[in-house]
Amino acid sequence: MNTRKTNKMETMAMPALVLNMSLPIMVSLLVQSLYNIVDGIFVSRLSEAALTATSLAYPVQMLMIAVGVGTAVGLNAALSQTLGKKDLGEASQVAVTGLMLSALSAAVFTLAGLFAPALADHFTADAAIAGACGDYLRICMVFCLGNLLCMTFQRILQAAGNTLLSMAVLVCGAVTNVTLDPILIFGLLGCPALGIRGAAWATAIGQWVSMLL
Repeated sequence: MNTRKTNKMETMAMPALVLNMSLPIMVSLLVQSLYNIVDGIFVSRLSEAALTATSLAYPVQMLMIAVGVGTAVGLNAALSQTLGKKDLGEASQVAVTGLMLSALSAAVFTLAGLFAPALADHFTADAAIAGACGDYLRICMVFCLGNLLCMTFQRILQAAGNTLLSMAVLVCGAVTNVTLDPILIFGLLGCPALGIRGAAWATAIGQWVSMLL
């Protein structure tokens, strides 16, 4: 009798559990995609060439996201298992390993970012667009540590069941990006007008804000 009652309570709680876990993750994924969308909206007001430059940089940014998410999802699975076993010592080792892998990946992209202008030359024959793309990519790649570590910390929070905090820190980073984009791109509030480089700086700062939070 008690077993039936327990199973019934668990069945009733399952929809609420699914919503509690899935909705914040869905919002988090949406917020991550907003970085490029928001950059594109503001950069398009500069010129068509500037918008094209950010579009050419998008595949490289997606590669960084793929590496970061791939590492973080693997960490999430392993960490969930260790936390489920209540083995906090092993969970700590798994978390540290995941952070080290993310930092190593960031180091590789940072090094590659130093050669971003040369990389952008292979994307287009237009020297002006290639130059703008290189400027944008260099900043995003050199300072990608905040982005990759943010993904790792986010999955650690999700593995521990704290999906709401994970979503909140990403939203804070996205709000920072949206706020800084017009300021840095067009030179508002006394800041110098950085153009497409301003969009890259706004993205990098927003990602670092999320990582630090």
